[in-house]
Amino acid sequence: MELKELFHKKIAFFETDLNSKDEVIDFLTSTLEKEKFIKDAKAFKDAVYKREGEGSTGIGDGIAIPHVLNPTVNQSAIAFCKLKNKIDWQSLDGQPADLIFMIMTNGKDGNEHLDALANLSGYLIKAEVQEGLRKAKSVDKVKELLSQPKEKREVKGDGGYDVVGITACPTGIAHTYLAAEKLQEYANQLGMSAKIETQGRRGVEDKLTAKDIENAKVVILAHDKAINGMSRFNGKKVIDTTTKDAIYNGKDLIEKFDSNPKLKTIENAKDEEDGGSGELTLSQFKKVKDNLLAGVSRMLPFVVAGGIVLGLGFLLDYIYTAANGMIAVASLDDFEKYGLGNVITGYTEKNEAVHLTYKAFTGMAGSIDYAGQTYYSSGSFGTIWQVAHFFSGVGKIGMELMIPILAAYVCYSIVGPQGLMVGAVAGLMANGDGMVYGAIGSWSGAWTRFLPKDLSGLSSGFIGALVGAYLGGLVVFGWTKAMKKFGKGLQGVRDIVFIPVLSLICMAVIMLAINIPLGYVMYGLQQGITFMAEKNLMAIVCIIVALMMCVDMGGPINKIAYTLGTLSVGYALVKDSSSPAYEMQTMIMTAALCGGMVPPLGIAVSTVIFPRQWTQKAKDAAKTNWLMGACFISEGAIPFMIEDPKRIPVSAIVGGAITGAVVGIFKITITAPHGGIFVSPLTNSLLFSGDAIQKAMGVVFFFVAVLVGAVVMGVILGFWRLADIRNGKLVLSGTNGVKEGLEVKLAKLNAKNNQSGVAKINSKIQKYNEFEKALLIKQEAHKKNIESKVKK
Repeated sequence: MELKELFHKKIAFFETDLNSKDEVIDFLTSTLEKEKFIKDAKAFKDAVYKREGEGSTGIGDGIAIPHVLNPTVNQSAIAFCKLKNKIDWQSLDGQPADLIFMIMTNGKDGNEHLDALANLSGYLIKAEVQEGLRKAKSVDKVKELLSQPKEKREVKGDGGYDVVGITACPTGIAHTYLAAEKLQEYANQLGMSAKIETQGRRGVEDKLTAKDIENAKVVILAHDKAINGMSRFNGKKVIDTTTKDAIYNGKDLIEKFDSNPKLKTIENAKDEEDGGSGELTLSQFKKVKDNLLAGVSRMLPFVVAGGIVLGLGFLLDYIYTAANGMIAVASLDDFEKYGLGNVITGYTEKNEAVHLTYKAFTGMAGSIDYAGQTYYSSGSFGTIWQVAHFFSGVGKIGMELMIPILAAYVCYSIVGPQGLMVGAVAGLMANGDGMVYGAIGSWSGAWTRFLPKDLSGLSSGFIGALVGAYLGGLVVFGWTKAMKKFGKGLQGVRDIVFIPVLSLICMAVIMLAINIPLGYVMYGLQQGITFMAEKNLMAIVCIIVALMMCVDMGGPINKIAYTLGTLSVGYALVKDSSSPAYEMQTMIMTAALCGGMVPPLGIAVSTVIFPRQWTQKAKDAAKTNWLMGACFISEGAIPFMIEDPKRIPVSAIVGGAITGAVVGIFKITITAPHGGIFVSPLTNSLLFSGDAIQKAMGVVFFFVAVLVGAVVMGVILGFWRLADIRNGKLVLSGTNGVKEGLEVKLAKLNAKNNQSGVAKINSKIQKYNEFEKALLIKQEAHKKNIESKVKK
């Protein structure tokens, strides 16, 4: 669609007497609703203010371009308003605005919104267009000014431009393209050719080549966020500035390039896709949440795939052992009870030899036959049938990589590619597993001889991995800065040999030091879980984990709980297989899995049980939450939480805590870290004895846990909203569809000439109208009460 086709006479205004930004937004919103361009004035206005809250849409030169991409828009359009007097719009240049362009689209055409913004910005930078708009008296004149052919830019060969640059703003829309247009215009005014790369919502356009950058006389990076591809500028002098500076001072930036105080030489820049942007700085160390989430997100495929395949191995072994009538041996008492010490060693009395053979039996794969019966160690479950063993082995590899990958990508997020090896090594050393703490004289005991005693098994786990990743980042940072002045000829050797080798040695010394104290921290965590298991208090742990999953719906607290769960699936929280907590630890994963399903499902349940307390739009959106919740995607609740930040998290926490309690009481374990209800066959209930009953009841109570938590959340949320609506504290942002539903029924009854039915529906509509009037009175009273409290 051409730009001029978005303007309409009904929503174009000239010399309008409005005195504030709020008045303009109110005026345009009400007009757009009246003329049927939008369906819901409140939802539209909320979207306008939400965008303004992200950064002013006042682009300068007396122009503002508020823009909304929202489903409430019926018809894509641009509302135009030429004000009689200029008003404050918090513009980039600090000047008031009198030309307002309100762009609205509904998102059905993904590029329409971006194209409208980019094209409009391209016209509005021209002084003659601005002047013409201020003199315009009709929408036809506006269309004429905004449809003039643009000057064709001269396309040079590769490397043939005087001025090159990159523009990027946080939203990737108006300022990105406006800054590019202005730099292009300034360069043309100075008789110079220019090529400006934009990194906006439409992706990278007019991408600069290595020759473009090498041959350019002026390089300007105008950005308000990190730029991709910074390594292209290594060794090049650039002006590093903002989009605002480029828009208003671009001519000076080009003319006085060599004397500009923002001029600097780019060195050791990392590409954004490689873990950083710009020069290596300490600022990335401060982004703890971002770095942690970067590691968790990269770790998830290993955990999810490995856990599900490992669980498949267990499931196959369950089917195989049940089909063949095999007996599980779960303790030394069972070992002696069945006389298995005799079949292995010839010893039947309870002595050291029996203990030793029992230990060998628990570590073996497969099974043994004795007196016509086949036995297997419950600790070797998943390795008994050769097919099951194959899948378990593959899954175990994925799970073993979990902690090294977590540490590798946390370090990668901080210092880029050089951190990958360092972080991975830190994760491997932290995880232990016999790699460095084995017996003296073996390859795996390389560190043991340096320690006062054998610390085999005392690994620092994920805590040590995270600390090691950060310290590894500091090591890489330090060596990179120390070797900063290496000549170009030595930079390759520096990055491939010197920094990696020195960083690896430093990492080994650091991990040797921190693994001891952090190992005891991890040991304390293991002992705590063991204590809770021995005292039959694992339900408390499950309540806490499930509750954490519901606090921020995919945020850092949620991720901490989920990480604990994934570690339990890999048996990395409690590694002593003789501990009562060894098998119980996977209850933590069940609590995390079930708890994470509660928020989206609870919202969906609430919209069904309490339909009058939700807008029709919310009820339609909640339909997808059934599937998202079933698939363990907590983030399905986030859009609802943004609109209702108090009731939804609190009700979700209560529902999650109850879900965790059910998991803990019925001792439900699971060996898969993801998959929602679709991995329920992998559950067991340790409350029962016998493989078959454990499996069956595990599945039953898994569904009970999720269902009870979701229903409790839905009921609490529904009644809470009902009470606040009746008290005037909660105002729905749109229709709840009740009146519309009644009107549809009325139309059908009228068509059938059913007078008694019509009378009943009319009575219901009248009662509902009275209900709405009463609500409005209560809402107004509540509003006045709040205002009076604020004044006091």
